[in-house]
Amino acid sequence: MYVALIAVAVGAVLSSFAPTFEVFLVGRVLWGIAAAGPRTVILAMTRDSYEGDDMSRIMSLTLAVFLIVPILAPGLGEILLQFGSWRWTTLAAAVMATVGSMWFTRVDETLDPAHALPLEFRPIIQASKVVFTTKRTVLFTIASMMTYGSFFPWLGSSPAMIGDIYGREGQFALIFGANAVVMAIGILIVERLVRRYSSYPVILGQVAILLLVAAIYVAVSFTSDGVPGFAVWFALVTVLTALNSSSSPLLQSMAMQPMGAVAGTAASIIGAAVFLGGALLGVFIDRAIDDTVTPFGVGFLLYGSIIAITTIAAGRSTESQSEPS
Repeated sequence: MYVALIAVAVGAVLSSFAPTFEVFLVGRVLWGIAAAGPRTVILAMTRDSYEGDDMSRIMSLTLAVFLIVPILAPGLGEILLQFGSWRWTTLAAAVMATVGSMWFTRVDETLDPAHALPLEFRPIIQASKVVFTTKRTVLFTIASMMTYGSFFPWLGSSPAMIGDIYGREGQFALIFGANAVVMAIGILIVERLVRRYSSYPVILGQVAILLLVAAIYVAVSFTSDGVPGFAVWFALVTVLTALNSSSSPLLQSMAMQPMGAVAGTAASIIGAAVFLGGALLGVFIDRAIDDTVTPFGVGFLLYGSIIAITTIAAGRSTESQSEPS
């Protein structure tokens, strides 16, 4: 975690004071690679410290930050730009990484020494095999990938849908922020539901409601020539994104559940698969959104169906921790 946060700060400072665009890109590459570190470490630490529904609840709260921060970041960037140049926005990341490093001194090591793997090729390959050969982990990772494939088009195409299609560019920050607030509320509600009913029935209920709302979205959009009334559209989008963002932590938690002995390796593989796969899936939806919002709902309906299939196929289990062979 310390190495990653320091590298983030160095990359951000390099980008902030870059004399040329090429140097700026070098800083951004270092920054981007290093930013994967905290996300992976936090996922592994959560699995080290919790199991079952407790892990799902903690994961809901921690991964909520990773989902909501990209939503709030544009607003923070706008505020910084009111007082300085674009360099302020990149330098802010260096400040945040420094504060994060200082805060992390309060955290104790969570890795059980018995599960520590040497930084060698063979043990990592063995641990990777455990991840790829555990059915529930693979299926729940695919399901989580679908949630990101549905969510990334909201990050990428919401300016086009809100500004270009609905002509509300001046209200974008407010609309975007309102959606983020509802997502946060949804995540907190799901955390409470998991506390009462456990993860698996909650995720099944979420997926069922998501498919129903997505079907309504597609039907309404088709009957409105691809552009429903704004109020109806925003209400449906808000429900879909709230259900989607609150289900992803549960799916990743259930994917990590059998990975206690190889949590670090599993967190790396699952994180890479979810982000990379989700980004690639999201591109298909993004490119289809032009003068109609229909593809956005179709993406939720399609990817939501895959979530339902993989979640049911994985089933509910009290499977114990996997040990590397």
